[in-house]
Amino acid sequence: MHRPTTSLLICLFLTLCNGLSMGCRWMDDHKFIQHSETLLKLLNIMGGEFTTDSVDVPFPEDLYTQAQDLPTNDTIWFILQTLEKIDELFDGELDSVWDEKKVENFLNVLTSQSDGLQSCVTAQKKNSKNLQMYFKRLNNHVLKRMAYSAHAWELVRKEVRTHLRRLVLLGSATENSI
Repeated sequence: MHRPTTSLLICLFLTLCNGLSMGCRWMDDHKFIQHSETLLKLLNIMGGEFTTDSVDVPFPEDLYTQAQDLPTNDTIWFILQTLEKIDELFDGELDSVWDEKKVENFLNVLTSQSDGLQSCVTAQKKNSKNLQMYFKRLNNHVLKRMAYSAHAWELVRKEVRTHLRRLVLLGSATENSI
């Protein structure tokens, strides 16, 4: 049986400490904010003017308020979950609603943002059932009920813009606390 040498243990310890002290490079390097700004720009050019109509699914303001008070890692997890739910929404039937290339660019940046944040999450957390239910209602009560029409997608695009703006605020606060 081989016993680890002292130098090997010290090396392992220093490697772990270095990894823990690095924090979240995605947030530290301001990539989160840069990608968020890009997402908002892409969302703006994806469609025309944003509709003034609103959806009958209440925005989950309380979830964002709670997320502000969470430890940094949990806030990042909330941001990541929200981005993944947005990505799932856009997996729907949006044929010929917007220019395919614009949607593809948006989804590529969204995926890049999610991947970057994934590297910041130290442990898989439990998904928020309330967030999951909100996006399910958005899909069922807006997209499905309106037969995935162009107007339904414009309503969803407006909701996504609100989410992205709120995520920027959450992410900015998180960047400042890292």
